[in-house]
Amino acid sequence: MLPEWDWTIGEVVAPFGRRGEVKVRILTDFPERFAELKRVCLRPKMRGPALMEVQAARLHKGQALLKLAGVESIDDAELWRGSIVQVRRGDAVPLQDDSHYIDDIVGMEVWTVQGRLVGALSDVLHYPAQDLLVVGDALIPAVRPIVVEVDQARRRIVIDPPEGLLPEVPAPCDSTS
Repeated sequence: MLPEWDWTIGEVVAPFGRRGEVKVRILTDFPERFAELKRVCLRPKMRGPALMEVQAARLHKGQALLKLAGVESIDDAELWRGSIVQVRRGDAVPLQDDSHYIDDIVGMEVWTVQGRLVGALSDVLHYPAQDLLVVGDALIPAVRPIVVEVDQARRRIVIDPPEGLLPEVPAPCDSTS
């Protein structure tokens, strides 16, 4: 139901005020996008999704406040608590050339420049210094000298890891004895 509305940008955490606004925890690097919303898909946990018209949106204390058509009271707003707020993937904010959405790169194969398969990218951890790519037991800093190429068409990331960054690969057994 509404499969094209699958790009998560927030989660309704509570009603706000008495006139039916909902408070949204922002789950996007682009909070300013809330001001431009015309429609959103709300996906509550216990019932089907609903396409909602956004009548007004504003930022308040690090969260977004949305006034949705048909949500006129605290009780109406309470019904949407815990709902995921989504837009269409095509409405995602365009990124700069060397930037990628995590959803687009998770699952890609990670290879060294020497041609060794490291594994599949399973997650990206966010830290103040830089993001870390999680590939098996390895944590790979997502910085230019190490991440050489991200090829979305081939679903492949090429890295040039410094000595000791990756777990050692056991040498093949000698079968001549």
